Amino acid sequence: MHQAFTLAAAGLGAWWLYRTYSRPSYSFRGKNAFVTGGSRGLGLVLARELLGRGANVAVCARDAEELDLAFFDLQQRGGRVVVIRCDVTDHADVRHAVQVAQDRLGPIDVLINNAGIIGVGPLDTMRLEDFDLALKTHLWASLYTTFEVLPQMRQRKQGRIINVSSSAARSPSRTCCPTSPASSP
Repeated sequence: MHQAFTLAAAGLGAWWLYRTYSRPSYSFRGKNAFVTGGSRGLGLVLARELLGRGANVAVCARDAEELDLAFFDLQQRGGRVVVIRCDVTDHADVRHAVQVAQDRLGPIDVLINNAGIIGVGPLDTMRLEDFDLALKTHLWASLYTTFEVLPQMRQRKQGRIINVSSSAARSPSRTCCPTSPASSP
């Protein structure tokens, strides 16, 4: 009985290894990618990496000057690049940006929801508007872009959606609550 269990476990392990490592990795070559918050920081790095892997890239951000700088940077790397001024917290703006990207590149194959804001402080200094903006940026914006690209992805039965978040979501800021020596770890 023990030997049968060991053989079954080994077989299952071998099958899992085969399935995990025999699948071809995803190729970005020729794919159309849309990156929110793509004019600087991680978004710009992701756009560069996508271009380096053969993708066509559309990036959106709020700041027109940063978008111009990003366009110059990305265009130097080759590939097709589209930059679109967009406030991702505005659904109509997102709908327009995705449409522009699709008109210039074709259907979106890869969506990277990267746009984000940082707003921390002691709770008694935070306003309801601060929390509203955080929810609009980190929750609704990702849903807006997803809702805009998902129908075509489903129709084509292909596509990737990647949501980027901060590790700060897992480790709360110590600025919210003063600690006394008695409560310190």
